[in-house]
Amino acid sequence: MSAANREPDPVLAMQLEARPSFLSVVTGFVDSAARAFGMGREETLKIGLAAEEIFSVACERICPGKPVDIRCLDGKYFMGVAFRFPVSALDMGALNITASARCDREEDLEETGLILASRSVDRLRIDPDGRNRVRLSVEKDKSYPPAPEESPAPAAFRGTVATATPDGETLKRYVIQASRLSPGPLLPDFFRYPGKVVDMAAAGDVQAVVAADETGRVAGGILFRFLTERVVEILGPQVFDPPATEKVAADLLDACIARTARTKAIGLVSLTGLPGPVQSQFESLGALTLFGKGGRVSERPAWYRLLHEDPGCVVWTDGALGEFLQGEYGRLFLAREIREVRDLGETRSGSSIFSAEVHRERSEAVLRPLWPGGDLAANLERHVRFLGEEGFLNLLFELDLGVSWHASLVPVLLGRGFRPGMILPFAGQADLVVFQYHGTEP
Repeated sequence: MSAANREPDPVLAMQLEARPSFLSVVTGFVDSAARAFGMGREETLKIGLAAEEIFSVACERICPGKPVDIRCLDGKYFMGVAFRFPVSALDMGALNITASARCDREEDLEETGLILASRSVDRLRIDPDGRNRVRLSVEKDKSYPPAPEESPAPAAFRGTVATATPDGETLKRYVIQASRLSPGPLLPDFFRYPGKVVDMAAAGDVQAVVAADETGRVAGGILFRFLTERVVEILGPQVFDPPATEKVAADLLDACIARTARTKAIGLVSLTGLPGPVQSQFESLGALTLFGKGGRVSERPAWYRLLHEDPGCVVWTDGALGEFLQGEYGRLFLAREIREVRDLGETRSGSSIFSAEVHRERSEAVLRPLWPGGDLAANLERHVRFLGEEGFLNLLFELDLGVSWHASLVPVLLGRGFRPGMILPFAGQADLVVFQYHGTEP
């Protein structure tokens, strides 16, 4: 999530040495921060467990006796804990979702804590922090009640329908109606929790525009959020009055563009579908296949619209992806300098780490590379096998063409049955390529 329009998070910070005797200080600090930030008991216990296990492993295996910076962030709808520590040889492969501790060897017991840490939070990220330092951050969402089961009564919209930034109650009404209008799996999970959307809007992680008539009845709406500083994802527009779809959808889209025009954003992307009347204003990025239970198959189209002239950029790739990139960039009229990464015998060692973002309601898992290593093929194999055994029907893998080492995953993915599905312009350090798993046969 870009910080483009986000309010600064309240932060509590401390620094201490990675010594086991300080473990109670860390757990007390995180627990106190969670309670101050309004986290519930269960969320507090889980993020406290993650912090405890990460610090324990830092003391034992990563940077014993070295300084560790810890920052607790209040994101309104989530709490984050970020660790910064020096590292010479990171070996944290147990943070992969596929990790399992047999507990019959001493080294397995040492990894158990990291497994617990990765599975007790909602998001985990690892980034280089310069000068041989690493930033490991975990986030836990607050609990919210789901939207009420009863559907809103049909409304007859009267007079002029105007767009505006909604207050909290109007935003909740829009979210409830939108989730009823689009009950399928394409909308993000947070549409099921109207109160969470209100907090996300207050934090600046999403923005909203609604269309309402003169009596205040909501005729439709659109949510949008910055994926990076340069690209905005739109969720909608949804229109609740079918005869007015063309005008209301166009008005909502225009209002969204007006609110992003003065930012650094150069494009809009839609991953959840567009009403027919506004599709002509976008370029198709292609479509992924959504596999459902009982053999159901549907398409997930994606759309892109430039707001300003494309500035171009450098992208890194393996030669096996070159033809796909050239074809897509030519079709979309995107200026890119494609640089091929070559293996010249350099050593790759240690354990790679993939994050796994899970969407159980649509039986989907999205994998992303977090840390390089010498076991990329074996790690991918473990993830494919594990997620298949867990019953996931849709496996996606996102590579950032702005990160040169991601290119080494291209032949690994192609060799394991993944195929490039679409490019998302400027959705990472450069463009993202979304691969979809199609089995072992091409």
